[in-house]
Amino acid sequence: MMQEDERFMWLALELARKGEGWVSPNPMVGAVIVKDGKIIGVGWHQRFGEKHAEVVAIEDAKQKGHDVRGATMYVTLEPCSYWGKQPPCADRIIEEGFKRVVVAMEDPNPLVAGRGIEKMTKAGVEVEVGVLEEKARKLNEIFIKYITTKMPFVSIKLALTLDGFIATENFSSQWITGEKARLKVQELRRRHMAIMVGSGTVLADDPRLNCRLENCPEKVKVILDRSARVAEAIKAGKRFKLFEDGRVIFFTERPELFEGIAEAYRITEPEEILRKLGELGIDSVLIEGGRIACEFLAFADKFYLFYGPKLFGNGIKPFECLKVESPNDAPMLEIESLERLGESFLVTAYPGDGDVQRNR
Repeated sequence: MMQEDERFMWLALELARKGEGWVSPNPMVGAVIVKDGKIIGVGWHQRFGEKHAEVVAIEDAKQKGHDVRGATMYVTLEPCSYWGKQPPCADRIIEEGFKRVVVAMEDPNPLVAGRGIEKMTKAGVEVEVGVLEEKARKLNEIFIKYITTKMPFVSIKLALTLDGFIATENFSSQWITGEKARLKVQELRRRHMAIMVGSGTVLADDPRLNCRLENCPEKVKVILDRSARVAEAIKAGKRFKLFEDGRVIFFTERPELFEGIAEAYRITEPEEILRKLGELGIDSVLIEGGRIACEFLAFADKFYLFYGPKLFGNGIKPFECLKVESPNDAPMLEIESLERLGESFLVTAYPGDGDVQRNR
């Protein structure tokens, strides 16, 4: 039974990922309905505010002429038990007469947190929890961080030479990595609700900070511009591509200069910036600016380090803010994966046992 449960849950996880970027700040959820050993319905949460995966799967089964009574549902996250933008899925599952529900993980949302499981169990539904739980938690790591802390999940993305530089001495950085690596960056942008850089990146590179993949939602562009250099450049006649689409937010000591230009807040400390983004409903931020990466290092949840096959010898390094006197004192990263991307490679890692904050 466990092997069969895992097989169907794998499919549910694959379905869930189809909502990536579109359901934020909701979790990605997939559901598979099985009866007599055969799949009779599938569904996933497709857009924020729209039908949940469980309901989509039930409707899919019924449209195909199947009766879901007595069936088993595989779902990647505990069915909700409260009225939100949609009615509670736990109630619908009970009403439809499901015999068994297999759940990958309990919902960390305090409004649910086991209540959906309890409701179904009390109604006589057999509930199994924890099938491929770690895979489900990894899938929704952004949601878990945001729903439990109200702070966005922070990812730091850097492109580095093999000797550790992000730009030459004259701030030139295009391009360190190859095309396959840059395509991977677009996938990371799709995953995150916001993209953050510093004013130096805006002035030097004039980036769009958008997602260039098909079927990709608009991104929130977040700019740390303490002295309002971008606003002054605009007033002097400069035009920037980042204003072509999507929402733009500036954090600056001079928000009045952005009046009529963009949304701006008089906040410049990293922790307060993240707190404000959380209040604005932004569940995740991909920090791409090289130098501001060090400012947000203590708040990083994940690292995406792209390496290109180049050597600069000197130039700009990303983590010069670290004060490490001995290798034994250096913060450690827990490497999740190494991925070859044509001529480049990607190191994906999490903060490890070494606390980066204590080395600041």
